[in-house]
Amino acid sequence: MTPGSGNEDTLRIGILTGEAGDRYYRESYTDIYEYTHPDLHIEIVPAIDTTRYRYLDPDSEHYQSKAPLEELKKLIEGDNPVDVLILDPETLRSAIDSGWTEELAPYMKRTGESTDEFAPAVVEGLKELGGGELHGLVSDYTSSALYYNVDWFEEKGVKPPEDDMSWEEVFALARAASGEDEQGEHVYGLSFTHTLAEDPLWAIRPYTDPLGLSIFDLKKKEMTVNTPEWLEVWTKLADMTREKALPLALRPESTTESYDPFGGDLFLGGKTAMVFADSSYAADLQTASRNAERIEGFEPFKWRTVTLPVHPGREGIGAGVKLGDTFSIASSSSHKEEAWEFIRFATSDRIQAMGLHDAYRMPSRLSAIAREAEKNGYRSEAFTQLRPAEPIAEREDQAVQKNPQLWQIGETGRTLFQRVLQGELPAKQGLEQWENDGRRWLGGPFTEDGTLTFGDPPPSGLPRVVFFEKTNKNNRVRTQKQT
Repeated sequence: MTPGSGNEDTLRIGILTGEAGDRYYRESYTDIYEYTHPDLHIEIVPAIDTTRYRYLDPDSEHYQSKAPLEELKKLIEGDNPVDVLILDPETLRSAIDSGWTEELAPYMKRTGESTDEFAPAVVEGLKELGGGELHGLVSDYTSSALYYNVDWFEEKGVKPPEDDMSWEEVFALARAASGEDEQGEHVYGLSFTHTLAEDPLWAIRPYTDPLGLSIFDLKKKEMTVNTPEWLEVWTKLADMTREKALPLALRPESTTESYDPFGGDLFLGGKTAMVFADSSYAADLQTASRNAERIEGFEPFKWRTVTLPVHPGREGIGAGVKLGDTFSIASSSSHKEEAWEFIRFATSDRIQAMGLHDAYRMPSRLSAIAREAEKNGYRSEAFTQLRPAEPIAEREDQAVQKNPQLWQIGETGRTLFQRVLQGELPAKQGLEQWENDGRRWLGGPFTEDGTLTFGDPPPSGLPRVVFFEKTNKNNRVRTQKQT
């Protein structure tokens, strides 16, 4: 291997952005490997070293963002190429297309590894990135399921939800399960989030993401919302809201008259019969049950999990399924076998059994998932079957981050959708207005640096809401929380 300091051998690991010897990657992945391999030295090599920006004026001509893929290319095709790549899924897709990674099937076969040991959601998601081939593995991922109140369904005499249901079937259950509790308070059949969302467009992503719906096309500078597909979504959800099967028209209250021990949680508070949430939510439910005697007016209830509903023609595709950091072998590495041994270790059952992954993520191996499912009381099958949807919404979020003025498009859509949900505006008219207003923001006028010359970005005190948890060095947020 590559000579390192002293008599050590060195394994070089390339990342997209960060610092040399980046602590996040060392603490998450490499320190324990070096500890168990004392003769090995691991070097973290960023394609873009973020320390270069530390002392620069952001408005100066020297403060310029480098093209990530161009910089990553240097790690692969330079004089001293890296051996392992740790990348986010979308960057891995680009790396595979560029021929910078190795297919892992031959390595797995030689060492007795099998894709059957990993969650189907993980394997199918990774293969989709590689055009059917497996070019990377992950140690963890995020997934969501449908939680439902067993006691409520039995009380109402409604057949409970099952795995592999369609959205239409779940919506029918939501209508049937809506009603009043013993205190005369309304109980909604289904909520897209376990707390009321400020932005209903964000809240409905479990429904829209698998459909592949986009909001705008930056290349064509066109809005893509005035379509039959968007019209059907807005019309259907507005109808469900008026029928009081969904709480989409409700907004969080800034002040409440009495203390809420659940912080506005609709499912724990008995305000909804079904809710979409990730696997970590099961721990919240168990914590509430263990402390039931300390919570005034709270009666513990039985709950279960099933897979998220799917759309016709898009069976097998779920929302909220997000792969974690991907590990791949650099095609130009001179130490491919050593690189594979590191990847095997980082994604092994031995490591996943230690529970080192983020609390809001799931391990990628079925054996580790089964252990966590038994511990937290959920069905592992509910979280492992559906593969990730195409990350169209994430790409649009990234476009807004690069040009913050584009946040006006989302802000306009949110306001119009709220009016549609409240019955103040027909869905067709709302989408037409969103299209017209969005074209203004896509078309300019722009300043020399490419930003719009009118409209201000969100106030610094206003949180940006993101859907479903994503965790890496530069972006750590919790599911259904504001950042």
